[in-house]
Amino acid sequence: MSATDVTRRTTAASRREASRASRPETTGRTDVPGATPGRRRRAPRAGDVAYFVVGTVLALLFIAPIVYILFRSFLPADADARGIGFESLATLTLRNYTKVFDPSVDLRQNIVNSFIVAIAVAVLVAVVSTLAAYALSKIRFRGSSIVFVLLLAPLVVPFQGLLTPLSIVLGKLGLLDSLAGVVLVLVTLQLPFSVFVMRNTFDGIPPELEDAAAIDGAGTGRILRSVMLPLAWPGLVTVALFGFMAGWNDLLSSVTFLSTDSKYTLPLALSSISTSFKIPGVPVIDPGLLTAVACVATVPVVVLFLALQRYYTRGLIGGSIK
Repeated sequence: MSATDVTRRTTAASRREASRASRPETTGRTDVPGATPGRRRRAPRAGDVAYFVVGTVLALLFIAPIVYILFRSFLPADADARGIGFESLATLTLRNYTKVFDPSVDLRQNIVNSFIVAIAVAVLVAVVSTLAAYALSKIRFRGSSIVFVLLLAPLVVPFQGLLTPLSIVLGKLGLLDSLAGVVLVLVTLQLPFSVFVMRNTFDGIPPELEDAAAIDGAGTGRILRSVMLPLAWPGLVTVALFGFMAGWNDLLSSVTFLSTDSKYTLPLALSSISTSFKIPGVPVIDPGLLTAVACVATVPVVVLFLALQRYYTRGLIGGSIK
């Protein structure tokens, strides 16, 4: 390299350094003359504020009944007669929950009965609705649409109108006063909605996946087990969760078809705890004890819902929109 080239490069580097030194510093401050303004925080738009306000109001409206029930469960039995207001805060008591968990009130067998019914309903509903929905969605046969409509028909029939015929049927099957009879009735009532959700869930799965598995030699059972179920998992969790809630919260079926105390489910046992007979033959409800009973019975369902919330939301949306 010649001396002339070295001189030229040195001169160019000196000019760049001088140019940099002559430039004003750019900072985020806007009070310095000649300074470049920094990144400013975007002011909230009217739409964002409205969304936040409306969402907060709706959340409070949904939470308010739950907070009131929880508050009501700590009030004494005569709270309604005296009026419920801010002064009621001075009368809060654990008497209702103490009575529910009193050792003399043995609810262990009732809790076991409710879990048996709820889990059995959830499992049977998930299995039967999955098989039926897969057949209606992926196995085309003549009259499949008619069968699907007939499966949905019980949704328009009030359950109260079915109590008498169901009692007759269960009596002939020898299932009256048995948990198996209650499970059978609840599964039958849950199947229409469950089949609807699972059928739409299967309809949302691309048929190319099934075709590819069939080309690889997989049969119907293998396709359902290895290809469809992993993709239909949110819908399966949704119908199972609805089945569990139906079995856990059921009162009408239990009070209609069960007559032995040892076979009572938890809602039926708790309803008898909150009812007293101060006048012979006249039932009197203890409101505070009744709300405490409701709070206790709600805990397992709330825990299960929170644990499976993401699957439940995806399955419900996917199974409701075709």
